[in-house]
Amino acid sequence: MSIDDQGPQPAWNQTDDGAEPGAGVVGRTNAVVVAVVLPILLLVSWWIQLAVLLQSSFAPEDERPGPGGVLTGFLFGALLAVGVPVAVVVTYAVKRRRQPRTSLAAVISAIVVLVIAVPFNVIGITAQAGSVAEDARLRAQPATAAERHFSDGEDDPEAALNRIGDRTVELLGSRRSDAFRSDGSPKGGAYSEPCLLDNRHEGLQWEYWFTAAELVDASGADLLPEGAETVPGGTTDMSEVVAAWKAEGIRAERSDVGPEEQYEPRADWLSPSSYARPGPTVTLRTICLER
Repeated sequence: MSIDDQGPQPAWNQTDDGAEPGAGVVGRTNAVVVAVVLPILLLVSWWIQLAVLLQSSFAPEDERPGPGGVLTGFLFGALLAVGVPVAVVVTYAVKRRRQPRTSLAAVISAIVVLVIAVPFNVIGITAQAGSVAEDARLRAQPATAAERHFSDGEDDPEAALNRIGDRTVELLGSRRSDAFRSDGSPKGGAYSEPCLLDNRHEGLQWEYWFTAAELVDASGADLLPEGAETVPGGTTDMSEVVAAWKAEGIRAERSDVGPEEQYEPRADWLSPSSYARPGPTVTLRTICLER
């Protein structure tokens, strides 16, 4: 049989499957681009997850995401670090079935990224899911007895702190009504700030503050004269203060933080950072209390 009788022959530069021998793999440029982008997405996912963790720890209290918000950030990061590479592997598996010469560069990069990203995200998401479950358990709990100290009584934390604080200041020789800030505004009483109870519900923390060394009298003179231990007519004897606290159901513990006679009031509804000393200096803080 002659060559002409064998029918159309493939061109000299083509293989039996229609690809040019010199052309090599198919789609190499696109595969390389994908292979480069995938590690970048891994870094972006880490940045997102780290950012949401830092925000949950260091952002202002009212701007911090809860455990559910952190979990959402972790899942979004996982979508970039795990979901996209998985999609790449699946897509290129289909392409390879249709065109065996399709470049494997993107698939290799995706597998490497998955080897790194999957363990990291499994551990992180599992831990954060546990935090979400623990948060839900805590929120289901009632407020503690200490947090409800003022909830059912006739007294309220603002009135209690003003009463106890003012009495402490008076026993040490001064009066809040006679004290002013340097701008002439009177020294206020107890004030509150939002906080979180043990069960993660919103509450209020109250504070009473009086520091004679930082206040002036009605004429603008320093309330505590320079070099003096107490205001004029004041005392360094804390025994009457201790007795007054005891009448309020508050224990007093002597503090060893300095040479001054300093005592710390102790009650389940008071913060350990509360204290009073001659001067007078009085700081009374509550724990986070139920609204």
